[in-house]
Amino acid sequence: MSAESLPATDLRWVVCPVCHQPLESVGNIISCQGCGRRYPVLDGIPVLLADRVL
Repeated sequence: MSAESLPATDLRWVVCPVCHQPLESVGNIISCQGCGRRYPVLDGIPVLLADRVL
């Protein structure tokens, strides 16, 4: 499962753990619309940890 298969409605409840801005799926990553941090998606699960940014 990639980030593209995550419905946008699922991401509306999740925010960036650093700046608390909305997130969007871009390819196989989750990207913060505020600070620009990018988080990996591993086995279909977004890893939203500040120390695991790409």
